[in-house]
Amino acid sequence: MKILLFLTGLLVSCSCAFAQKDSVQVWNKWCSRTDTALLFTAAYNVIMIHSPTLKAEDIVLKSLDNSLKIGIQPEIKGDTLSTMAMPYPAKAKMMRLAIINRKTKKTIKTVNFMCADVPPLVAKVGKIQGDEAERKFILSQSTIRTVFPNSLYCYPYKIKQYTFKISTPTGSATIPVNGFFIPKEVLQQIKDAPVNTVAEFTDIKVTCPDCVTKEVSNIKLKIK
Repeated sequence: MKILLFLTGLLVSCSCAFAQKDSVQVWNKWCSRTDTALLFTAAYNVIMIHSPTLKAEDIVLKSLDNSLKIGIQPEIKGDTLSTMAMPYPAKAKMMRLAIINRKTKKTIKTVNFMCADVPPLVAKVGKIQGDEAERKFILSQSTIRTVFPNSLYCYPYKIKQYTFKISTPTGSATIPVNGFFIPKEVLQQIKDAPVNTVAEFTDIKVTCPDCVTKEVSNIKLKIK
């Protein structure tokens, strides 16, 4: 009886190990969670597929629903295959993608994607949340960054330029900045400003690898 239980356990363990080894990984390159099958409407989506046991060139992709459109010619880089994708949730509830073995014509895996809207892109001063912060914390920040609030969408937009403005009882300053770093001139103005002064980051222009430069909302930050 003990031997039978041991052999049964061994077979189960081997089966689980084989299933794990033979699994296919599928994720959206521009979703911050690779374990979530999520696509974003009216946004860039790139579905990535990797198999530890199957060559990328032996993988065929097929959309099973009109609500999911994929690129005609997937790209292969190393052992990973990728394709552009666009969700159309109004056409159907299901957005299924079949991963097929080119040689055997058998479906290895079917992935049902979910869909989410993308909120407007905003700019933030480093890791600061909200519209006010302690002076010491503001001075510890080194960049202006872009985020999609409360979203897993992570397409790489970056700050191209902005203008820093500040006004105090002793004077005012307007400093144009190229790039996303916060220069020492800006930090010095924040350091010298009285408590409750509002610093502004205006004319914030952002860009990305596949888009034209655009402007996002200004930042107003009270120095505490």
